[in-house]
Amino acid sequence: NMIEITYFPTGTLQADPSHSVLMKPGKVALSIPKTPHGYVLRNGQMTITANADPFFLTYIYKGDTLLSEESGFYSKPGNTGVRLALKKGEKVYGTGERAIAMDRRGKKLPLYNRPSYGYEFGATQLNYSVPMTISSRKYAILFDNPQKGYVDIGNTDPAVTEWNAIGGTARYYLVAGSSYPEIMKSYTQLTGRQPLPPRWALGNLQSRMAYRNQKETDSIVTLMLKKDFPVDAVILDFYWFGDSIQGHLGKLDWYKKAWPDPAGMVAKFRKLGIKTILITEPYVIDTVANHKDAAAKGVFVTDSLGRIYIDKQFYFGAGSLIDIFKPEAREWFWQKYKKQIDMGIAGWWGDLGEPESHPSDIHHVNGKADQVHNIFGHYWDKMLYEKYAENYPGTRLFHLQRSGFAGSQRYAAYPWTGDVSRSWGGLQAQLPLLLTMGMNGLGYIHSDAGGFAQGVKDDELYTRWLQFAVFTPIFRPHGSVIPSEPVYFSEKTQEIVRSYMKLRYAMLPYNYTLAYQNATTGSPLMRPLFYQYSNDTLAVAVEDEYMWGENLLVAPVIKKGLNSRSIYLPEGKWYDFHTGNEYPGKTRMDFPLTIDDMPVFAKGGSFIPLTKPLTSTDNYNGANYVVRYYPEGKSTFVQYEDNGLNSKSLTDGKYELITYKGSKNNAKTTVSITRTGKWENMPATRTMRFEIRMNAMPAAVKINGKSVKINAEKGNTNDGKTTCNFDNTWLNISFSWDGKPVNIEISNQ
Repeated sequence: NMIEITYFPTGTLQADPSHSVLMKPGKVALSIPKTPHGYVLRNGQMTITANADPFFLTYIYKGDTLLSEESGFYSKPGNTGVRLALKKGEKVYGTGERAIAMDRRGKKLPLYNRPSYGYEFGATQLNYSVPMTISSRKYAILFDNPQKGYVDIGNTDPAVTEWNAIGGTARYYLVAGSSYPEIMKSYTQLTGRQPLPPRWALGNLQSRMAYRNQKETDSIVTLMLKKDFPVDAVILDFYWFGDSIQGHLGKLDWYKKAWPDPAGMVAKFRKLGIKTILITEPYVIDTVANHKDAAAKGVFVTDSLGRIYIDKQFYFGAGSLIDIFKPEAREWFWQKYKKQIDMGIAGWWGDLGEPESHPSDIHHVNGKADQVHNIFGHYWDKMLYEKYAENYPGTRLFHLQRSGFAGSQRYAAYPWTGDVSRSWGGLQAQLPLLLTMGMNGLGYIHSDAGGFAQGVKDDELYTRWLQFAVFTPIFRPHGSVIPSEPVYFSEKTQEIVRSYMKLRYAMLPYNYTLAYQNATTGSPLMRPLFYQYSNDTLAVAVEDEYMWGENLLVAPVIKKGLNSRSIYLPEGKWYDFHTGNEYPGKTRMDFPLTIDDMPVFAKGGSFIPLTKPLTSTDNYNGANYVVRYYPEGKSTFVQYEDNGLNSKSLTDGKYELITYKGSKNNAKTTVSITRTGKWENMPATRTMRFEIRMNAMPAAVKINGKSVKINAEKGNTNDGKTTCNFDNTWLNISFSWDGKPVNIEISNQ
């Protein structure tokens, strides 16, 4: 179901290497009968017809015509590409970060990574352009050419998609499937899958532009903990190596006047369960000592005559760009990282990686600026990933990165959506950005929660943004000028945000399982409704809701001052995650809102494994679960556990899968729990509490065939003792679990 098509206009079979694709083509048995109009190529479920005159290809998958080339490939000086036909009613998703509606049909979009300061909904060119689209007809196209270009999806000609680049090999990949999950599984097999994150990356990553010194950073961390906010990391911006925003980039070492004891600070935070993350940029200002050293070692880009290129228009000061494509440049850069890693730095923030300033007359070792611009960040990710694998083989890399390319996920890239406006328009821009990037393989896309640029301090906007961010892959409040930490907002805002941060930590077992699904199947953590409900025309039209994993529907509040919002629930039964109230599917309703909560619904049949709220993921040990179950028909959920740190957990089999199965009919509800696998320091026993949504008190409960008394009173014991309580609409069953199979039978009569 995956086809590579390459154009060789000279007849010589020479092509540029792929920067995106890892998978090698396999040996296939093709039948190639000749027809009056050309040839037919058949292999399994895929048939390709090659029309001879004029030449074009048509792809037929499982008997359905997916796609035809319009006029196919073209090549001329300064222009290369391919034209593909669009069908009536076909929707086209993808192309990376664009703050526009998810269906890109009718748009002509640049393929050139570029930052946009203070953008809102409507921005068409941002930090991360990905030359990949997914069609509503269930196929994906990867235009495998990184050079500066564009994609015209029915803008110039309503019936044609044209992929274009300024040069290089014209090549595309077709990925077919019967569903979006199948397409994503194949596409990430083709381009690589994201490794598991360190579990701490799913916690609260505290950040701002910028912590100015050690004393300020320590005091803010102390205040956050004093006010009972969980913290898993503190992220230091440009002041860690200088005393101003300009004139210091490339120093890549501590500014000791402001940070007199960085090793002591990092160690102190680490004892509190807080990791330290540092920013780096790929530029070196010509006034810092590193510039002379790097120049002598051939680290920088050059001009056409081979001289070091000094970019005098660079905002942060005249300086030079590291040529990340040179081995000597990568080694020089890596030594700066290694020094800090050995001191205790746990993760990295790569900024300006488009690159932000990249004049067209710059020469890299492998081409001019516009030829390699889009893969600069991709190779920066690759450098860090490979160096970590070589030097710290058991460590999971965490690298925030503002820019990259198709396939960057395989290098542990954690992209964010750039310098978004601190405004409602900025918040509204995030949903199509995050959902599209997830469908493009970049599962950990996220935003500066609360907004980054400009704006005013707004408790309502901040609250709504952070509520939303709790149900995104990375939770990282960040902003400029206005503090990004909740302790500087009103008491009411603090109360709400604290409860949502704690919910984020309580959901670690569920969220970490989504990370496992992404690492093994490529499924995004955030999914458009159409990803799961592609045959529901009403669900396909919804772009202001999404699925958080398979089981939770999230409807963020992205407009100011709302007392209610319209919500569509697809087929099945749905339950308010906060109250347990039941709602029918295939319905649209006007849902009442308060500032205290954001609408979240659990799908009927769902299992949602939770844990006790924590101050840091360091305190998570997988020994205490609260599993919410919403009985409906037959359902299964497989929870993933490991030690949260080992980069080889999956490959070495050092993990555990806990399988929950449930069924419900008129007479009874049953639940079974089984487990396979083991990992370092896995608890021998666990305290378990099942919260089972029921409309009435059951007649009887049995655990492994033994009757358990039902107490008709509130009870939420989770100390390992076997208890059973019915409270309004929840049946709470608590017990100690030694890992052996458990069967729970709940009789309704």
